[in-house]
Amino acid sequence: MPTYSFKCECGQTQEINRPMSEATKPVSCVICKKRMNRDFANDFGKQLHGDIYPYNSYSLGVSESEIPEMMEFDRRNGVETTYNRDGEPEMRSPRHRRAYAEAHGFFDRNAGYSDPCPKHK
Repeated sequence: MPTYSFKCECGQTQEINRPMSEATKPVSCVICKKRMNRDFANDFGKQLHGDIYPYNSYSLGVSESEIPEMMEFDRRNGVETTYNRDGEPEMRSPRHRRAYAEAHGFFDRNAGYSDPCPKHK
């Protein structure tokens, strides 16, 4: 799910994860209650420069009840990972993401630089 950045006239900033279908949905400032504007420079700066870490991976998430078990599994496999309350693991860096995915048996079909790849036998 994409993250969208918003900025208010009062200086308040906010990042919101939401489906692309809701990209244009208005956001109100928590301080002054005015409508916030999209901060496209912040959105695209992250995408272009790879400054997305740390981020929580929705696609690699687990249920809330599985979090303690997954944290123990990660610790035993040398990829200590924190999870948010929704069960999404926090990817700290490209190296951490790769180690996490490989420990769990996941791989990236696009397999770009530093992406986890399937093991060839």
